[in-house]
Amino acid sequence: MLRSPAWSRSFSSNIAPGLVVGVVALPLSLALAVAVGVSPVVGLYTAVFAGFVAALFGGSEFNVTGPTAALVPILSHVVIVHGVDALPMVAAMSGLLLLAMSAFRFGRLMRFMPGLVVTGFTAGIAVVLAFGQLNAFLAVSGTNPKLEHFHERVLDTASHLSTVTPTTPALGIASVLLLVAWPRLPGLRRVPGPLAALLAASAYVQLAGIDTPTLAERYGEISAVFPRPTLAWVDLSVAWALLPASASVAVLGAVESLLSAVVADGLANAEFRHDPDRELRGQGLANIVSPFFGGMPATAAIARTATGIRSGATSRVSAMVHAATVLVATLVLAPWAGLIPLAALAAVLIVVAWNIAEVPEVTRLLRRAPRGDLVVLVSTILITVFFDLTYAIAFGVVVSVALLLRKLIALPAAQELLPDQTGRIQQVSPELSDLIQSRPDVTVFTLQGLLSFHSAAAFEYELWGAEYDALVLRMKDVHDIDTTGLLTLEGVIEHRQRRGKRTMLSAPPPHVRGVMERFGLLDLVGRHNVFEATRDAVNSVPYAHPLDGSAGVAGGPLHAE
Repeated sequence: MLRSPAWSRSFSSNIAPGLVVGVVALPLSLALAVAVGVSPVVGLYTAVFAGFVAALFGGSEFNVTGPTAALVPILSHVVIVHGVDALPMVAAMSGLLLLAMSAFRFGRLMRFMPGLVVTGFTAGIAVVLAFGQLNAFLAVSGTNPKLEHFHERVLDTASHLSTVTPTTPALGIASVLLLVAWPRLPGLRRVPGPLAALLAASAYVQLAGIDTPTLAERYGEISAVFPRPTLAWVDLSVAWALLPASASVAVLGAVESLLSAVVADGLANAEFRHDPDRELRGQGLANIVSPFFGGMPATAAIARTATGIRSGATSRVSAMVHAATVLVATLVLAPWAGLIPLAALAAVLIVVAWNIAEVPEVTRLLRRAPRGDLVVLVSTILITVFFDLTYAIAFGVVVSVALLLRKLIALPAAQELLPDQTGRIQQVSPELSDLIQSRPDVTVFTLQGLLSFHSAAAFEYELWGAEYDALVLRMKDVHDIDTTGLLTLEGVIEHRQRRGKRTMLSAPPPHVRGVMERFGLLDLVGRHNVFEATRDAVNSVPYAHPLDGSAGVAGGPLHAE
């Protein structure tokens, strides 16, 4: 049973990790809000309010919630098509969908999401995020901000590269180099690299008088007041139009949050594992509360969660302290945030995109994965980039299921028990192998796996034309049987009965036997033809004595297989 650690456990020990995560969240929240196309303070408010609510009500002791790179492509598309004012509605609607997913206990189903699909859409998101920063990274001017599709935006940027001057790209490249080198500098790891890069770039721009776009030039002064809750954003007339985007946010938020929770459990070696349905409920509430205070959609962030654990977090208190830290910093430092160069923020997100894309892992998969899996991976990436994340996930899951069914169909559902080159039937005990080989007048087939729609055709093909007078169907290795399997087995039995052939069932597992009994198969085949052991079924068949030709039944004690 899932339980949470007592609140009394080391409350103070989670304050320092929470402060560290809060400092890490500051530059990322600013950068992600800018990437979406909204005021930087929206990202800060999201980290504060969504982060606190998700920590309080979520099912993970370690998840840290806020704006994330995974949501940027969806949310930026919403801003382009419907405007900034649509984001609160998307947040609230996705929150309601997450609550519904929690109520229907979808949390446990998320663990069946194919790993290649997760890798594919994450890599696709990273590509969109990185290319989305080019205009700010290079200070490209004259581009059309209303273009919706990836290829249109890339071509638009390429056609305006003549407007680029060396100053801003040089600042962006320097910021990237600092971000890459920072973790390798001894004694400086306690200071988050993104924070160091933004502080260094801002200081250099002010001291050197560099002419480059800043947050204040793009968005004006950042407010340093506590936001008042409001319902002004509620507009039910656009709810239907925003439903697809809200569903995408909900699905991606669920996948990202539960994936983060699984990673967190592993990193922390936690005694208490996360509750997936409660985590969905916490994320749903967080997304409902966020727009009331000027925030946007949020989900759990793996990087910030891992940072908290590595800093010593042991409970959800650290995520709450993270939210409080971001709030205090927003109220105190907001006026200076306007000095941050947009190129430095773009550099932060480009590095984030590289990290979430897991480029080395994707490269290894492209070189070594089976061809069918490559179809899933590459298609998911391309559909995410050029079309829509929801379509990418749906396509990836459908193709993954199709490939799985193809492999299952290739497995024999019914196989005759025959000796191999060693003279033994390997699927059964040596004694039963000897018995079966001593009775050429009895044919034994072993049934295995799941007798379902995926295996029914092969099963029927193997047995329909069998002319054996005595046929034993060994069911010991059947894990389950559904209606399609029952109907197919029924058809085989009836077909043989019409031709005067005897069919026997042996060693059915208790639950399979119960299903067949309710369906009427045991009465159809005859109770006298159902045996607990395959040995009993074989011995029940009369055979002519080799000396006098009289009919008889094999003697000796009967033992279970």
